[in-house]
Amino acid sequence: MQTSLFTSSDEITQAEELPRRQKLGPLGRSEERFAWMMLTPVLLALLLVGVYPAVTSLIYAFEKGGYYGIHMSFGGFTNFVRLKNDPQFWSSLKFSLLYTVITVGGQMILGTALALLANLKFPGRWVLRAAILFPWVIPTATNSVIWQYMFNDQYGMINSVLIHLHLMSAAHPVVWLGTAQSATWLIFILAIWKANSLVALLVLAGLQGIPNEIYEAARVDGATHLQTFARITLPLLMPTLLVTITLRTIESLQAFDLIIAFTNGGPGIATQNLGLYIYTQISQYGDYGYGSAIVTVLMLITLVFVAVYLSMLFRADTSERKG
Repeated sequence: MQTSLFTSSDEITQAEELPRRQKLGPLGRSEERFAWMMLTPVLLALLLVGVYPAVTSLIYAFEKGGYYGIHMSFGGFTNFVRLKNDPQFWSSLKFSLLYTVITVGGQMILGTALALLANLKFPGRWVLRAAILFPWVIPTATNSVIWQYMFNDQYGMINSVLIHLHLMSAAHPVVWLGTAQSATWLIFILAIWKANSLVALLVLAGLQGIPNEIYEAARVDGATHLQTFARITLPLLMPTLLVTITLRTIESLQAFDLIIAFTNGGPGIATQNLGLYIYTQISQYGDYGYGSAIVTVLMLITLVFVAVYLSMLFRADTSERKG
């Protein structure tokens, strides 16, 4: 009977599943206790800033009446029935989903392309890498105010350039933020421009983690650039892409500062998302119950997206191990 030179993945898994206490000596167990002691404050902080607000919002969602959380009473599903019949909620939900799909898709495509370009070896590539990070360095609210100034119909830079190029009449300037369609697309473009830097940075880190020997073997086998990207780069980059798209989806669903500083939900409520609608209900109207019901819906939507991405990440990790 011939013994295999390679250990199967099942044998490795069984070895990894041995009781950890058998592997750790007294010093190892002491270090483990010290590690948990150091992690305890962080875990408590996460519970305080994460779990507590979520549970509180869930409790408030089933209460009604009162003002800024005072003199509230149990209302059952009253707030959720109100959501069902609130056209402003459905408009905000539609914009939030559209904003997330378009901006996250644009950020992933543009950011990945920039990362692939920055990963190439050419003189002065550090300049490109520094330029990629520039939009992310500027605070989001500052970015929004700058863009609002640029697209102002009276004194904005965009209209001034178009007038000087005789592409627009000074008597009839374009009101960029005055129509729902143009304001919506400008928000999408701003969000893509702002966050593609982070995507590029994360993807670039993933690209540099791929061993060069794999690419050299592909070149020896005569693989084209497209085949190398499709069969080597993309599969090995998939965990990084899934983590990145998860982070960007969560932030896009909860977007607030970019929108409130750029359009404040206008014109009308055309660019109002769920985050801005929650702010209006809780901070301006003091309706904690109804605002918390919207928060609960937003949390559930976010959890659905995260669950889908994590399942895809688990499958990608499993297939990579089998491969």
